[in-house]
Amino acid sequence: MDEGLIARRYAKAMFRYAQELNATDAVYEKMKLFERNYIAHPDLQKALLNPLLSPEDKEMLLSTAIGIEPGEAYIKGIRLVIKNHREMYVRSICLMFQKIYRAANGIIRVKITTAMELSDETMDKIKEFVRNHTDKTIEFVHKVNPSIIGGFVLEVGSRQLDASLLKELKEIQLQMVDNFQL
Repeated sequence: MDEGLIARRYAKAMFRYAQELNATDAVYEKMKLFERNYIAHPDLQKALLNPLLSPEDKEMLLSTAIGIEPGEAYIKGIRLVIKNHREMYVRSICLMFQKIYRAANGIIRVKITTAMELSDETMDKIKEFVRNHTDKTIEFVHKVNPSIIGGFVLEVGSRQLDASLLKELKEIQLQMVDNFQL
């Protein structure tokens, strides 16, 4: 079965249950926390896939992975995942839940990647620019990636504007290769 399909089904079920409990906002925040902690602790996935861990231990692991009180909707969701042996999809389910939540609440995710940390003033200008071009609620994410050398990469929803120095250097390299092949 397709990983995306599995993740979507579980995320939809968790989202509907959270809606019944009026807890979608809380579960969304917990899913964002889980994602950050999952990335920060690569051993978490290894532990989840360990067949020697009991379902109770896996539940405790997933509960403590968010660092706060999990709440009923989150706990029931992870119990369902563990009961059906879908632990390997837990991050995909988490990401899909966030996607469903954003779509349901008219939130667009804006990710800006720069080579160095930006000042608050510069970030505020970027946020203002993006807000002036959409009527949706915006969730900003700023990442620093020195490998882009300079400039920025702006992702708004599924669209991307790559104004990085790395991209420009690659384009120059391709032009030079094309010119030497003639």
